[in-house]
Amino acid sequence: MCRKRAARKPQPAAGDGGQATLEWVGVVFLVAALIAVSGYLGAAAPVAKFAHGLTRSLLCAASLQGGCGVDPALEDAYGPDVAKLVRRYLPRVLFGADLLGMPVDYRTCRSPACADPPPSPLVTGSTAGEPPTLFTRVIDCRAGRAAPPVRCDGIRQGNLYFQYWAYYPESASLRGVPVLEEQGYHAHDWEVLQVRIQPGGRVSQRASSHRGFNHTRSVANWPSDSGLALPPGLSRKIGRPDPKGWGPWFGGWQVAGGSHAGNVSAPALPTRGGRLLAGHRTRLVPIESVRSDALSRPARFDPVTPPWLKQGWSDPETAGTG
Repeated sequence: MCRKRAARKPQPAAGDGGQATLEWVGVVFLVAALIAVSGYLGAAAPVAKFAHGLTRSLLCAASLQGGCGVDPALEDAYGPDVAKLVRRYLPRVLFGADLLGMPVDYRTCRSPACADPPPSPLVTGSTAGEPPTLFTRVIDCRAGRAAPPVRCDGIRQGNLYFQYWAYYPESASLRGVPVLEEQGYHAHDWEVLQVRIQPGGRVSQRASSHRGFNHTRSVANWPSDSGLALPPGLSRKIGRPDPKGWGPWFGGWQVAGGSHAGNVSAPALPTRGGRLLAGHRTRLVPIESVRSDALSRPARFDPVTPPWLKQGWSDPETAGTG
């Protein structure tokens, strides 16, 4: 059953919220200090969890989007018909056994500590109380429905695209590799699974993997992983059906535990210690609706770029993930 978003409160006039904003910032800093001190002193996990939960509640209350404790209505962002399809094509997310943090809401969790899931095959939330979250984006290239700067020309014309973005507070591509482990680590990570519905009803998908996209896991994916779009003729010779990583929709998203690089898989159960993201617990947040809110504006993701600054934000057929 779809839940409706509560009516938004009237927004303060320009200049009325300055003092309130400063007060919120002060409270948030105080609670953040509590988290830092509890970690430094080795405080018990329940204390740290309580501190993060309090911080999250304050941040959600301060948000100009009416809070973030419940799923923002997809219908408000996309209309009922498209919202239904966004839910229908929500991928079944499978993680490797070495899962390094679950996908979370970057507005309330930007630290590895609050994204750490309990050791369970089914990922329903973090030990700090963060719900699993995927940010959605829709690019509608059907007749006259897209506005610049979105590209809907050429092969994009008539297609409907869904993007499911996952944010992770850290990434470790070479975790466990001697000497090179630090070289493969960086703070913050954005990965995406894309679904494409063509005019004739054909459904395809691809997943971000390092610098590019791929479909099934194989050596043939190396060129697209690097963000290179090989000529179709050469691509077919090495066994790739599409030079940009597109392939049949299977409904699954296989994610590497450390680097979070992805590929497409059938929606099977996790094997050999893998982890499954609980779809019924996963919040779907329309990123178009929140990327400019009070909690998003100050967010920084160095050394990576957020979805709205990537090529794929306006070009759903881009070969690279930058």
